[in-house]
Amino acid sequence: MKFKLFAPAIRSGLSVILCAALLLVVACSSESGGNGNNATGKNGSDAAATGGNQTETAKEVPTVDFLLGWDPGLPISSELPVFVEWGEKTGVKFNVNSPPRDAFKERMNVVLFSNDLPDMMKFFQDATTFKDYGPQLFVALDEYLEAGKLPNLQRWLDKYPEIEEVMRSPVDGKMYGFPLVQDFDYAPTLWLVRNDLLKKEGLDAKDIKSFDDLKEAMLALQRQTGDYITSSRLGFSYYASRMLPYFGVGQGTLYDSEQGRYVFSPTEHEERYKTWVEFERWMYENKLLHPNFLTMNDQELFASYASGDFPLMREQTGMFELNPQSDPNIEVAAIYPFEVDGVMYQQARDPHYNIGYRGPVVINKNSEHIEDIIRAMDYVYSDEGIEHMMLGVEGVTFTRDAGTPSGYKLDQVQSVWTMKADGSFPDGMKRLQDYGYGTWWLTGVVPAYDRFGLLKYKAGEEAQAKVVPDRVDRLSELGTLRDPDPLLNFTKEEQTLRSEITTALDTYISENVSKFILGQKPMSAWDAFIQGFDALRVDELLELMNGKL
Repeated sequence: MKFKLFAPAIRSGLSVILCAALLLVVACSSESGGNGNNATGKNGSDAAATGGNQTETAKEVPTVDFLLGWDPGLPISSELPVFVEWGEKTGVKFNVNSPPRDAFKERMNVVLFSNDLPDMMKFFQDATTFKDYGPQLFVALDEYLEAGKLPNLQRWLDKYPEIEEVMRSPVDGKMYGFPLVQDFDYAPTLWLVRNDLLKKEGLDAKDIKSFDDLKEAMLALQRQTGDYITSSRLGFSYYASRMLPYFGVGQGTLYDSEQGRYVFSPTEHEERYKTWVEFERWMYENKLLHPNFLTMNDQELFASYASGDFPLMREQTGMFELNPQSDPNIEVAAIYPFEVDGVMYQQARDPHYNIGYRGPVVINKNSEHIEDIIRAMDYVYSDEGIEHMMLGVEGVTFTRDAGTPSGYKLDQVQSVWTMKADGSFPDGMKRLQDYGYGTWWLTGVVPAYDRFGLLKYKAGEEAQAKVVPDRVDRLSELGTLRDPDPLLNFTKEEQTLRSEITTALDTYISENVSKFILGQKPMSAWDAFIQGFDALRVDELLELMNGKL
């Protein structure tokens, strides 16, 4: 029965778990999650506050098993204050199990294969699978929304209707997961550079208006640092997605707002796509691009940014890793998109949800604690819950200050308010994240002050705090931002077909383009590469996607 129930997972291309690996991971899952903190039994005996009102009750406190991914380098355990306090405010106790982020999908496969689901979990870190499994495995939130038991979530669904649209199953119209809400407008890609180093070479980021200017700037950065100037993380697909907007192309299918339809960018925009590949190949040949750019992990990359080894970041609008300590001697500037073929190409703004990488939270329909989880999850969408997850406890980790750009001061943890002149902190002082606060893995809503980095600025530093919002505004003024792509809500069968085609396409593209960039395949083989798409059902994919429009 289990094999029949979970056959869609196999058809969708999920990882096949070998018996030895299965036994190993299942054995690990019986141990404590993260740092070894599984609680014993399904129900605790301590008195707890319920519904956030801090009222003592004699009722037993339910223990809820929670499986989730976590950022590398951060502590994770059931005893982290964020979990303990969240539980106390909502009348539950969390038993946290967190495999390494890179192994999260494999752990989820094991959970499904063994039919041993926890009470609640992040699910696969993608935007589709929870809908496929929803009717069989997860609690539909509809009756709880209709009964008024999710009032805080409801207000965000009312504010951003596209969230509810993308969360609902195309088969039965029900909502099976809790989304991560992004309460801000954001441009996903902007290249940033150490402009202080460019100025030493007589250059300036604002003067980069062509690929020739860009090449000159990159070589100047290399002269200043004497080594590779940039790298990437999270593999080929993420890398390509952050590079291509400047070239007006997409990695695969791309919504063409002028035509009002999806196109297959590598063939529809072949010349521009080839220009990008040749540019990356030039970077690699000139030792500007680190040899491990396709395999480097987060910690390695960010450490190189912070140390000054990499003075170029081709990634996100609001990242601060090129100057993490706000050193006044370091100037970070944006390299804004420029005209290519006489056109300033656009990228889509981020939608007001993040359910692809961060993954929705789902509830096991067989859990004994559904009502308790509903109550606990609604809390993370409340003003108090958002503040708690992002900042911690007033007087313990933060204080309020209407004079700062964010309205807060992190004056009890490592921050600009507690840093000494030499850049160190008082002995024993923790980071906000050491308590479990300040991560996107738990909060239901990411506020603008977090995404725009406002928590690092003091009163009187309003100009510095406006840097990221100003960057987004500038991109909009240049005409390089458009509305988010249309929502395409596929049925399970359609998604299976789409995954089948896109998996083959992604593999073909990543293998071949990587070889072009690394010099393992000559550019004379380009035409053969393009012709190879003829056998990969591109037309069938476009017909499916445009039919959904």
